[in-house]
Amino acid sequence: MRAMVGSARLGEGRLLRLVDEYGIKIVTAAVGEILDSAERQARTCVQTWSDGVYRGEAILDDDGHGITDIHIRATVTKQGNSLFIDLTDSHPQVTGFVNSSYPNTMSAIHMGFAYLIDPRIPKNEGTFRPITVQLKQGTVVWPFPPAPVTLSTNHCAQEIAEAVIKALAQACPERALAGWSRRFRIAIKGKNPRTDRPFIWHMFQARGGGGASPVGDGWPTAGEGQAAGGIKFGSIEVTEVRFPLFFKRHEFRPDSSGAGKYRGGVGSEMELHVEITAPAVANTAGDGVRYASYGLFGGGDGLPHRYRLLSKGRSRFLRTKEVGIPVSPGDVFYIESAGGGGYGDPKERAPEAHAADLANGFVTEKKRQGRGQP
Repeated sequence: MRAMVGSARLGEGRLLRLVDEYGIKIVTAAVGEILDSAERQARTCVQTWSDGVYRGEAILDDDGHGITDIHIRATVTKQGNSLFIDLTDSHPQVTGFVNSSYPNTMSAIHMGFAYLIDPRIPKNEGTFRPITVQLKQGTVVWPFPPAPVTLSTNHCAQEIAEAVIKALAQACPERALAGWSRRFRIAIKGKNPRTDRPFIWHMFQARGGGGASPVGDGWPTAGEGQAAGGIKFGSIEVTEVRFPLFFKRHEFRPDSSGAGKYRGGVGSEMELHVEITAPAVANTAGDGVRYASYGLFGGGDGLPHRYRLLSKGRSRFLRTKEVGIPVSPGDVFYIESAGGGGYGDPKERAPEAHAADLANGFVTEKKRQGRGQP
């Protein structure tokens, strides 16, 4: 928070110096030209896409309160250098905390669009002027207050971006990317026997795989895509030093990625032992146990997440939104994170790429024979 305040103050000071040097009229005109230039570049890019009406759908597992299969449906009309994005056919708002506020939904739409345009185009207000959005209040993408929206920056933001990308992939297939893994995390709260102090641990290990693109394979264990983005990896060594946890296994998850001319990135497998002496509790939050990362243009879907807890000799699979899960001394979490979706026909994959996948253990002969790869 202090860093944000400090950066705002630094920006303010530099802007005022510009005003002192050039005058408010010239600076205002320059700012306007920066925004107008971004708009021109964005419209020039959109102009090259195919005109038409396109549809894309993404589905959340549940809201944690019994509502399942929560759909986000985007109907995108592309005409000339403009886009009209209609999300009015999305699921009614829900009880759980996966509703998205109006500003969050607009950000997610713009995020999906930003993934598709030329990366050299600046990202500012002008960039998104080609887009007109229609929403319906009372839906999961614009709920009536006081609907809970705590998780919305991940879910349903990622699903909103997915629906927009899946729709526009038909207009600009050379720019679209297949589905990334969705966010699914565990938090454990208990007492650390080493320090006799309470602890809270958030899982940033066992990341899922990234989606493939028209130019290459998805990144392995890259984490969430459209909503949280980027490679993030919690240090196993630091975690074991600071918390009563032991990682017995942490490695790639073979066969988790979607097949394709370019395959998705593989997810992870993790075996985590909880070394506590008194009972603790865990919570889960996220999505992607029921619905996998999507493939595009003949590419296969990745495998979904699978989280399991072995407690007192009994094993059960964890849902994506659970609160107050009992954790006992000696319990073990078995994590299998999702793989990314594939892009293009698997039969077009280069033979040397197949050989490398097998050599690296990303895929096995079983998958190669059983999922349509040559």
